[in-house]
Amino acid sequence: MITSPITRALAGVALVGFYLILVSLAAPVLVPILFAFFLVALALPIFQWLQRRGLKRGLALFLLVALLLASGLGLLLLALISVQSLQAGMAANSAELSAKISELGAALASAGVDLSSVSEQLAALSAAVLAGFLSALVAIISTGMTSLVIVAFFLLESERFMNIVRTGVIKDRPMLSQLPAVGQTAVTYFSIRARLNLITGAGVTLICLLLGVDYPLLWGVVAFFLSFVPYIGLVIAMIPPTLLALAESGWVQALIVVIGVTLINLLIENVLEPGYTGKRLSLSPTIVFLSVFFWSWLLGPVGALLSMPITVLLLLVFKSTESTLWLAKIIGKEDTLPEEASLPQ
Repeated sequence: MITSPITRALAGVALVGFYLILVSLAAPVLVPILFAFFLVALALPIFQWLQRRGLKRGLALFLLVALLLASGLGLLLLALISVQSLQAGMAANSAELSAKISELGAALASAGVDLSSVSEQLAALSAAVLAGFLSALVAIISTGMTSLVIVAFFLLESERFMNIVRTGVIKDRPMLSQLPAVGQTAVTYFSIRARLNLITGAGVTLICLLLGVDYPLLWGVVAFFLSFVPYIGLVIAMIPPTLLALAESGWVQALIVVIGVTLINLLIENVLEPGYTGKRLSLSPTIVFLSVFFWSWLLGPVGALLSMPITVLLLLVFKSTESTLWLAKIIGKEDTLPEEASLPQ
């Protein structure tokens, strides 16, 4: 039976839509498993290193799970301290903030711009942003707690799983056979991102320190961790110091914070980051940017963290089949598509 290209294209779109619906429905179960795989990819080299140092498998597993648990609790504590510090700073300078908004409103009233409700809107906006940030972080932490159990079982049987992969049993399974390469890519991306985030955190700390914004080191640390979410993470991290600069010093200092952090974001994401990840991961920056929003929408806040490994998995799977090679060339760079990563020894 001969079908037209349009019919095949519509059937393909319908099939992709059906898969996305299934993924959305399975998200409560799928997200912890995907997050666990991401944590396993990061933890497996450390787990193997601990065993090479002479630690027994059980003790190495206990130390590693304890480290992951402490990291999650530390991030939650950092978020709570950040919110409390921002609320304290805004409360201490609420009168000055209201006065500055009133002065600006009076100055613009002659131009027909009504700013009478800006103070209330700003307070409501900041409260909504904080609530959304906390809820997203709690969702990530709770998913991480569930994923820790899966991580423990994966690490316990890591040697058996790696032997299965090495023997080529899953060679003809496109999704499964690419998992080692995706895991290696996750480690590569995490290491690259950590180095870039150190520059970002130092820059944010320096800007806040020069402008006299309270808790400059805290906002630098927040920027470091949130920058693991490409593009939008640093924008979220910019909100607290900007609000504090506005409340403490005025519009000029707040504008300097916005401009300074924006320049840092442009430098990292458009100059340094493509130079690193373009060579090591061979992904299109546009696809990376869009994938953050897409996977966040489909899988929730954890999807923003998993967007890079998932995109790499799709790239490698599409690359393995002739009929989908054109999709691999869209997601990646046609002349630098990544090769399969070697398996950890």
